[in-house]
Amino acid sequence: MSAPTLHATPAAGAVLREQVSAVGLALRVPALGALVLLLLATALTLRHRLETGEPLDFRPELTLLPGLAGLLLPLAVWKGEPRFGPAFFWTLPVERRQHALTKVLAGWLWLMVAVALFFLWMLGLTLLTGGNVLGEVTLRLVDSTVNVPGMGEVPETLRTVQWKPQPVLWLVSFTSSSALYLFGSAMALGLRHPLRWVVGFVSGVVLTVTLAQVLRVNWFFDEFAPDLAPLLVGRYGLDALLSARTESLSGEVRLPGGEIVNAWEGLPDVGDWALATLLWTGAALALLWAAASRHREQRRR
Repeated sequence: MSAPTLHATPAAGAVLREQVSAVGLALRVPALGALVLLLLATALTLRHRLETGEPLDFRPELTLLPGLAGLLLPLAVWKGEPRFGPAFFWTLPVERRQHALTKVLAGWLWLMVAVALFFLWMLGLTLLTGGNVLGEVTLRLVDSTVNVPGMGEVPETLRTVQWKPQPVLWLVSFTSSSALYLFGSAMALGLRHPLRWVVGFVSGVVLTVTLAQVLRVNWFFDEFAPDLAPLLVGRYGLDALLSARTESLSGEVRLPGGEIVNAWEGLPDVGDWALATLLWTGAALALLWAAASRHREQRRR
């Protein structure tokens, strides 16, 4: 009786190519849905242009859609994959942690393709509607503040500035979606039911905040908002990762006379965005490594 033939462990490149192909097939339905939404958005944008004459400026750092896509994509990448317990996925001749991380890498490559297409779609709409791509924009910047009883620190004077967004900020869509994709992948690999955790967490936050507003429990916001502010909208907070702080630095402000205007508290800083991206991405990578390592230990039982 002849001995069974032993095959060498597949090279990392071969495993990655197979995973890219497999993940691409798994993402066909979500990709089709995204295409339909883009076509609908294109029609609505062009209709708005014809009705109002307003162009669409090219400001990819202002959109949070790539980040949201990155967070949710792992659910599609790992859908139907029995990540825990014995399964065919784990019987392949590749170390389990390596195989899991390779699959994450394959999903990330498809994500970058999707973000690049979304980027080009926004650029195309801007050119089609005659919008601003590289030109300066006029902003109203808070020049000084004053303490008003009952209102706290409010803007006293505003000044007009000309600001030219730096093209490096166009990378925000790629970096933010990558960091959130790594975090979502860590949840998908580390939790048995990641969707339940996401839905439960979001529902709990929304319910808590809603009840606090309905019952006018001001102490809730006074106690927790200051602690969460640095994490969410601080110099290196989540908003710095997602939009280079263009969301938190701009908005409506109330002047001492009661007038409400749109103004900026400051201008985005590329250095702050870069450091925030490194911190958040590093944290997500650490979580992903820890989640993937669970499966390496499980194989040795």
